Amino acid sequence: MLFSNPSETVASGLLAVGGAAVLAIAQRRRSANPATANNKATGRRWRGLPVPFFFQESTAEAFNAMTTRPDDVFMSSLTKGGTTWVHKILHSLLHGYDEAGNKLPPVGIGATSQVYPDAITLRRGGACDPLTAPQADEMRRKFFGEWGFEDDMLGQPSPRLISTHMYGAALPAALTAADGQGRLVIVLRNLKDTLCSLHFFRGEPKDGWTGNEHGPGSLARFLDADSPNAYGSCFEMIRQSERTLEALAPSGRCLIVYYEDLIRSLPTQIERLAAFLQVPCPTAKLDAIVEAVTFSSMQKQGGMATMLLRKGGIGDWRNHLDAPSWAAFDAAFDAALEGSSLAEPLRYHQLSPVDGLPPARAEHSTTDDPRQWPSFVRKTLVDGRVVRDTLIATKGVGGAAGFVRPSSEFTATVAPPGTAGATHVAEAGRYHLFVSGVCPWASSARVARHLLGLESIISMDVADGQSGGGWVFLGGVGCEPWAGRAGPFFLHEAYQAADPQATTRLTVPLLWDTKLQTIVSNDSWSIVKMLATAFAPLGKPPAPIALYPSNLASEIESTHRRLYDELLNGVYKAGIGLLKGNKPAAAEAAAAVYAQLGALETALGTKRFLMGKALTAVDIRLTMTLLRFDASYLRGFGLGDGRGGILVGATPDAAPGYPNIGGYVRDVFALIEPTVDWPAFRQYYRWAPALPRHAPLPDLEQIIAAAKSKPSGRAKL
Repeated sequence: MLFSNPSETVASGLLAVGGAAVLAIAQRRRSANPATANNKATGRRWRGLPVPFFFQESTAEAFNAMTTRPDDVFMSSLTKGGTTWVHKILHSLLHGYDEAGNKLPPVGIGATSQVYPDAITLRRGGACDPLTAPQADEMRRKFFGEWGFEDDMLGQPSPRLISTHMYGAALPAALTAADGQGRLVIVLRNLKDTLCSLHFFRGEPKDGWTGNEHGPGSLARFLDADSPNAYGSCFEMIRQSERTLEALAPSGRCLIVYYEDLIRSLPTQIERLAAFLQVPCPTAKLDAIVEAVTFSSMQKQGGMATMLLRKGGIGDWRNHLDAPSWAAFDAAFDAALEGSSLAEPLRYHQLSPVDGLPPARAEHSTTDDPRQWPSFVRKTLVDGRVVRDTLIATKGVGGAAGFVRPSSEFTATVAPPGTAGATHVAEAGRYHLFVSGVCPWASSARVARHLLGLESIISMDVADGQSGGGWVFLGGVGCEPWAGRAGPFFLHEAYQAADPQATTRLTVPLLWDTKLQTIVSNDSWSIVKMLATAFAPLGKPPAPIALYPSNLASEIESTHRRLYDELLNGVYKAGIGLLKGNKPAAAEAAAAVYAQLGALETALGTKRFLMGKALTAVDIRLTMTLLRFDASYLRGFGLGDGRGGILVGATPDAAPGYPNIGGYVRDVFALIEPTVDWPAFRQYYRWAPALPRHAPLPDLEQIIAAAKSKPSGRAKL
C-alpha cells in the first residue's frame, strides 16, 4: 500500500518530486502553472523515510526493537514487487497446507493477506497515531483490520510470518545483526514493471507518467534519489538490502526471491523457499500450493488480492512511455546500482529489445561486415538468471596464466537403442541439436550428424548468431516445447527449462531430449562421440563410416586432448587473452598454436588423416578449427606470426604456410561441404580484438575458392 494521502487515489497520492533525470521531459509536457511547476512536497517521514498515510510510528519502532526467534520469517519486498503473491506462498508453506496437500483453516493475522506491522496499532483497539485526514484511520482499518502488533502479530503461532515494505535499518535489529535470529526473504522485481504497476495502482495518477500542471509525474518521482513514494527510493531499498544480505550471508538466514523467477519456474522457487524455511514440501503439498497461488486462484479468493493484483506478468513496461523516458530510467538505474549483485538479474528484464540482435541467417552473405551489426553485452546464467558474463575471464592478468574455460555443466550420455534402464536412449525423433555456424565445436556435431546419416533421426536448429540474450534463433525453433511459438528464441530458455537454477555458460552445441524436455549435454566432444556411437546404428550414411571405432578410441582421445589444449582451445586462449589485456598469456597461447600447426604439417605429410587412412571424430574437430583459421583466427585473434595462412597466404602475394595442412583441410571439406556455414565465420569480428575496426576483413570468397580446389593426391596417403 503506497498511498500517502487518503483524499486521493493511491497512485495520485504519491507526492510529487522532480526527478532530475526526467524533469526536462516533464517540464516540456506540463501546462504552465507557476504554483505547481516546481512543487517538491515531502509528505510524512519516519527516520527520513517517506511513509504512507496509514503508517503507525509507535508500531514501527516496536517492530524495529522486537525480540526475534530462530524460526521467525520476515519478508521485505519492493512496493508493487510481488508482496501479495510471495506472502501467500510463504503462508501456504508455513500454515496453509498439510503434507498431504489438504488446506488448513485460516487462523490469525496474515492468513488471508499480508498485514504490515506499520499499518496496525500497537495493541488491538488502541489509539492510532495522528493521521493526515479525518477518514485516514477508517481507510487504514478497512485495508488492514483491527489487528494489534503486540497481541496479534507477535502472538502468531510459530513460525511467525511478518511482511513489510521496510528494509535495512528499519527491520528488526535482532534480525539483521550478524548474530541475530530469524530468517529474511527479500523480494525484488524488474524496476520498470514495478514502476508500471505502481503507476496504475488503483487508478492512473492525475499527473501522468511525465508530468503536467499537477507535478512532475510518476517517472520523476520513481527516479528521484529522494523519492517521495511510500518507503522511498527503490534504488535505496536494493542498496540497503544488499548490505543486509552481506551481513546475513554467513549464517544463511537471508534468501533473495525475484518475481521473474516465480513467473518462470514457480514450483522450483516454492521448493527453494521451503528448503530455506526448513519446512517439508512433498509433492502433494507442492501441487496444492502451486494451484492456490496462481493469480486467477488468488483473485477468485477476493479480499486484498482483488485490489492489489494487477496483471501478474512481466514486460508490461514495454507498452508504456517512449524511448527517451526509458533511456532516462536506464541512466538512473546505472548511476544508482552499477556493481550491485542484487540489481544485476534485473537488467535483462529491463532490455527492449535485447541488445545486439543479428540479421536473420537467410540475409547473411560472404561480404557481410558484422562489425556494423548492433553491439551486445555477453550474457550467462547464474542461479538461473540471465546476467552479464563473468565466467569468461583470464587468470593472472599481467602474467603467463591465461584464459581457463569452465567445464561443461551438462554431461549426461545417451545409451544405444534398446538399452534398458537408461535415462536417455537413442531413438528416432526424440532428440534435437542446437548449433551455430560460428562455433567450430557446434559445427563438429553438425558434421557428425551429416556424415552418419542422422538428419532424419535428430532434428536441428541453427542459431542466427549471438546477442545480448546469448545465442538467438530469430524465427523460433522446431522442437518441443517451443515448436510453433513465434521467435525469437534464446538458448538460455532451454538451459533454464532443464535447470531453473543453473549456473552455466550459454554454449552450443546443445543436445536436447524432447521426450523428457531436458538437456542431455552441452559438452561438444561428448556429443560428437554420442552421435558416433549410440546414434550411429540409427543412421543412413551415404557410405559406411566409423567416426569413433573402439580399437582406436584410446589413440583418438590422446590426440584430441593434445589438440584441444594447444590448438582447438588454444586459439581462444590467444584471442581472449588479447581481449582481456593479458598479452603475455596471449603470446604463450599463440606459441602453442604455432607449435601444434608445425607438428601437424609434418605429420600430415605422410598420412591422409590423423589416425591414418580413416576419417574419425578427431579429424572433424580439427578441421572445423582449421577451416576458420584464415577467415577468423589469423587476423582477428592475433595469430599472424606463424608460417602464415592455411588455405591462402597471409597476404595476397604470399603462398599458404602449411601446404600439407591445407591439402588435409580440402580433403575433409569435400566430404562435409553442405554443413559449412561460411558467412557465419565473419561473426567473430563482432568481438575479435586484434583487427582494427577500420581494417578490411579477410576475403572470404578467396578462402572458399581455395577450400574447394582439389586436394592434390591426398587419397594415396
